[in-house]
Amino acid sequence: MKNTGKRYNDEFKTDIIRLIRDDKRPVSSIVKDFGVIRNWLKSSKESKDPDKVRISELEAELKETKKKLVDSELTIDILKKATAIFAQNNRK
Repeated sequence: MKNTGKRYNDEFKTDIIRLIRDDKRPVSSIVKDFGVIRNWLKSSKESKDPDKVRISELEAELKETKKKLVDSELTIDILKKATAIFAQNNRK
């Protein structure tokens, strides 16, 4: 697994989010001071909204279903080509 950056514990993330929400510190100042990313704030908002959580789950399910559909379509195309090849060989 590729390490793409620093790892921060949940307590640190919670403190940073508190600075932004409660102390009204600008995100840019937090990023400059602590080197953290905006995604923490977004994910903390989404994790509290059950509708957004459900939407995220459904989006993930839809993505997986689409991936399976593409794989199935590819498999069907391969099987059709293989069937055509075997049918030609049997005619000879």
